[in-house]
Amino acid sequence: MSRSAPLEPSSVLRGDPAHLYPGEGLNALKFAVGTFNNNVYLVWDPASGNGVVIDPAASPRRILGEVANARITVTAVLLTHGHSDHVGALRAVIAELRVPLACHPADAAILPVHPDLLLQDGQQIPVGAGSLRVLHTPGHSPGGVSFLAAGRQVFSGDTLFPGGPGNTFGNADAFRQIVNSIERSLFTLDDHIVVCPGHGADTTIGTQRPQLAEWIERGW
Repeated sequence: MSRSAPLEPSSVLRGDPAHLYPGEGLNALKFAVGTFNNNVYLVWDPASGNGVVIDPAASPRRILGEVANARITVTAVLLTHGHSDHVGALRAVIAELRVPLACHPADAAILPVHPDLLLQDGQQIPVGAGSLRVLHTPGHSPGGVSFLAAGRQVFSGDTLFPGGPGNTFGNADAFRQIVNSIERSLFTLDDHIVVCPGHGADTTIGTQRPQLAEWIERGW
């Protein structure tokens, strides 16, 4: 029996409603927190209850409440990148859960705490009986990564949104880098893969891929 069967997709604490992605393989829960409406994701194996927190951006009580509501045993905290709006609840969450923190080494120096695990492109992160594959997708930040749940979703951080890549702050080299990351690591995925970004609504790979030439032409 799934340990997470009692979960309801509404929040256990007041705030934006949480969205549950049920189905075969890994389950995921999305909810927005903080001034910039950052998306936090819980991803877990429903058979074992083991899971991870992706981007604890703010509101640690909300995050920990959703973990408890979903009956997840968190085994790691994962970061898509190290920007401050994605790590505001980091200290409190890892102190409470006492689990390792994982990020790409290129963003390790800007974090408020030292990471325990350094992620590499292609690495598989165990999540119960399943796993998330690390895709190094730099451009928005040097250590930007996306996490692929095979056949279903990619948690893209601030690399890919509906309508374009994440902000590269007017840096032409960074823009070329993020476009390359999207082409090489994300647009090689199947059309049906759901893109779960660091802010805002979801999209799909198939919806975004035809817009690439437009993004390159406009330069952002």
